[in-house]
Amino acid sequence: MKTTHFVILASFASILLAGCNSDTTAKKEKEAAQNKSAAERVYVPPGKLDDYYALLSGGQSGSVFVFGIPSCRFIKEIPIFEPRAALGYANNPGSETYKRLAATGPLWGDTHHPVLSQTDGRYDGHWLWINDKANDRVAKIDLRTFEVAEIKLVPNLQGAHGLATYLPSCKYVFVNGELETDAAGNSTDMEKYRSAIAFLDAQTLETKFEVSFVGNADIATSGKDGRYVFSTMYNTENAVSSEGMIERDRDAVGAIDVPLAEKAVAEGKFTKINGVPVIESEKVPGVLTLIPVPKNPHGCNVTPDGKYVLASGKLSPTVSIIDAHTLRTIAEPEVGLGPLHTTFDNRGNAYTSLFVDSQIVKWNIEKAIKGEPDYIVDRVDVHYNVGHTKAAGADSSYPNGDWLISLNKLSKGMFLPVGPAMPESQELIDISGEKMRVVAAFPSLPEPHDAVMIPRTTLENHVVQTYEQQPTAVKLGEEKVVRNGNKVEVYMTCIRSKFVPEQFEVHQGDEVKLHLTNVETVRDMTHGLALSRYGINVAVDPGLTTETTFVADKLGTYWYYCTWFCSALHLEMRGRMLVKPVGAELNETVGPITKAEKAGSVGGKESSFE
Repeated sequence: MKTTHFVILASFASILLAGCNSDTTAKKEKEAAQNKSAAERVYVPPGKLDDYYALLSGGQSGSVFVFGIPSCRFIKEIPIFEPRAALGYANNPGSETYKRLAATGPLWGDTHHPVLSQTDGRYDGHWLWINDKANDRVAKIDLRTFEVAEIKLVPNLQGAHGLATYLPSCKYVFVNGELETDAAGNSTDMEKYRSAIAFLDAQTLETKFEVSFVGNADIATSGKDGRYVFSTMYNTENAVSSEGMIERDRDAVGAIDVPLAEKAVAEGKFTKINGVPVIESEKVPGVLTLIPVPKNPHGCNVTPDGKYVLASGKLSPTVSIIDAHTLRTIAEPEVGLGPLHTTFDNRGNAYTSLFVDSQIVKWNIEKAIKGEPDYIVDRVDVHYNVGHTKAAGADSSYPNGDWLISLNKLSKGMFLPVGPAMPESQELIDISGEKMRVVAAFPSLPEPHDAVMIPRTTLENHVVQTYEQQPTAVKLGEEKVVRNGNKVEVYMTCIRSKFVPEQFEVHQGDEVKLHLTNVETVRDMTHGLALSRYGINVAVDPGLTTETTFVADKLGTYWYYCTWFCSALHLEMRGRMLVKPVGAELNETVGPITKAEKAGSVGGKESSFE
């Protein structure tokens, strides 16, 4: 009897084991199939191009990072508010990029919100604007070159945080001053503290006017019809402690009537502070409308059709839906814990980042407004504590509806450990179907804050890769050294694999201005020049001219060489600066290094082209 029971139990155990093995195998096969499918979705073969440029703000790196989507390949860093020696950007005190950056503030920055220019509701590929929250600056990047075209300091505000462009015209970019101050009197009296939103000419970045108010302006967005721009506003208490900033039950979304503000400026209804017209919102009725929303709101986004403004609750599990024309709140659907930012597809859905839940939630806007119970469409976990999220084309009137990036604040164990601080984590989510799917994760340098995605087709034929030489360019055969007292200008060319001149002579203490033109006519043939022991490092792309100035204060021989590997004779691409005592005879002729000079006879003899 016992034997029979044992046989039955053994048989049953075998069946259970087989079933468990079968379930485990099926689960592994399903997971493998899903991974294979995700890999295929993001795979871009060698020689093929990504569908999108993703432009991520670099946070305290002071840059913008460019990734290809869907491959998630890192393509480029655009240095803006910090020097980058590898790219020859603002790292030589005598260079134009250094002078422009230093003229507006310190040599570091905190980039937050990248904004693309638009025409007729579509990204046009002309400009990218970005803010420096720490130092109250805004920069304009030329997307033909992916380089900075302008940087300007914004007066009368602190904490230049939210940034957006005024639609549909892109006449202005406007930036929120998040941190209250007394710009007029520079006092420490908190009763006089105000914040401001500044409206800048989108091309020159000159501040045209500002609107000031009590409280803190956070995230910025624009309506689509040229009337209102919007900002979430917290700390309407005007407190200076974290406890005081959460005393009231409600805060607000602020709506600025831009045409009315322009009219007020034209009629002189402003106070000029530091040369800028500042409209005090209380003195011009209607210029600022405060729309009550749950406490300490954060994200502020206008839907692609321009009908609604969505404000994320942050401390409330809700998103407030505001009519962008009547300025009335029409719904407050619950979406999850810690909602921060919302982005959109082309099918009427919103995607909100949930910081506390570490999720992206997909929900239908019209269903939420109607109060239908099934307005939540899907949720997907992200890793971890997502801040901003952005879908392709979502800030325009025509979202693409295929990809979304989740910009997470923590990565924890997702990547190889590289010390106490882990890489920043971005996840790519496929939103083309009813259900969302995380298909890739990629790290980046610190600390992407927000992003925009622009189609490759908008940019690929717009980007300049070889330049037509400007009138100031040094021409082949016209290289020269020009002396004017103790000021020396060296007009130099570079081409594979030669600098002309390969040597020049100066007196100790001379101020040297170097004009270097890359005379290559093919793309992707960058040259650089590093001057030993003088801290000079420049990079120059095909057709471009760069300049830098320094004082030759040390006697001796100083070699300059090409820093960008360019040919089989790359190591031979070099030359000498000879610094001689004041009064010594100088060889003023531009030419190659002669045999006599190579043998050591360099004093005062002219050399000529061979």
